[in-house]
Amino acid sequence: MHKLAPTSLYRLQTLAQTGARFYRVTAYMRRLEVLGLVAATGRTDPDRDSAEYEITDAGRSELQERFGEDSLKPIEG
Repeated sequence: MHKLAPTSLYRLQTLAQTGARFYRVTAYMRRLEVLGLVAATGRTDPDRDSAEYEITDAGRSELQERFGEDSLKPIEG
């Protein structure tokens, strides 16, 4: 288990539950990427200085270890 800021955990959980999404390129996102918990999809939005990220299997394992299987369930609605 990695030591992660609450914001990073929230982003991981959001990616697990809603799928790939755009985030600003920040130190938090870079750290998640370096740890192998998220991966950039290659899509960018230069106007907003953001890139699209998706959660990796390692990111899912991190959430499951911390919060259990419920943290990975997709949000419906």
